[in-house]
Amino acid sequence: MTAWASVLGKMENLLSSDYRKGFWLTFIGVLIFTPDALLIRLVDVEFLTLVVYRCTIGGLVMLVGFSLYCGRDFLRNILMIGVGGLVVVVLEGAASWTFYLALERTTVANVLVIFASTPLIAALLTRLFLADVIERPTWVAIWCAALGLVVVASAGLATGNWLGDLMALINAVVIAGVYTVVRYSRDLNMIPAAGLGLLLAALVACPFAQFPVLGFDQWFYLVIGASVVLPVALALLTLGPRYLPAPEVAMLTLLETIIGPMWVWIVIGEEPGIRTLLGGSVVVAALFFHALWRFRQTRKTV
Repeated sequence: MTAWASVLGKMENLLSSDYRKGFWLTFIGVLIFTPDALLIRLVDVEFLTLVVYRCTIGGLVMLVGFSLYCGRDFLRNILMIGVGGLVVVVLEGAASWTFYLALERTTVANVLVIFASTPLIAALLTRLFLADVIERPTWVAIWCAALGLVVVASAGLATGNWLGDLMALINAVVIAGVYTVVRYSRDLNMIPAAGLGLLLAALVACPFAQFPVLGFDQWFYLVIGASVVLPVALALLTLGPRYLPAPEVAMLTLLETIIGPMWVWIVIGEEPGIRTLLGGSVVVAALFFHALWRFRQTRKTV
């Protein structure tokens, strides 16, 4: 009992502030998301089929899980999402389409590197619409991370398909918008909005999708990605912005830009290259020192 009390005490201290809570929700969500692109590659079907299967399964898992959490208040909580929730539904649906189309038309590395522009877009959106003050250390960390990602992208970004790169950029804008809306509606739980957004994406894609016969391996990767990785990570990344400024949530998601290609390297054998390793080191260092600074700041106020 003493050991468990000690562990629980440490967890309580770790989550003693909204910032720390948002940090860990987002950090864990990003880590869970890192093999997602690899799982999509292993399924190996066209993007509309992926949208229908993954978004249907993922959306249902999120809504069923939320209903178990809410009990009789399930419908009331869905109705409470309001206009902001409807915006999140549309944005999440658009994010699914652009993400899967980008992965079909260009490389995983290109998609994840372009996705790294999300922090800058999120900072701009929160500055324009929420009047958030972006502190200088956060700007420094974001620009340092961007510099590292330029190094990562310099070797092969120009060789990717332009449509895939464009879809990846649109995806970054859409995700930044989701973080901003969730931040604005921080008193509301947007998990049902995210789940409904996935179902919306599947519904729109269904009339245009093909449904080939899938092998056991394809179904395995599809179900793992759609029923575990996608809904759990998306739920955590929907909760994180309630407690953390949108630019910092987006900056933490840069970890996927580095770790995602590493999964591809380990499993498929696609080497990231020296520039990815060098640029990734810059990104990780920026994230580490910024997080350290923020923890020290919150320590002074707790």
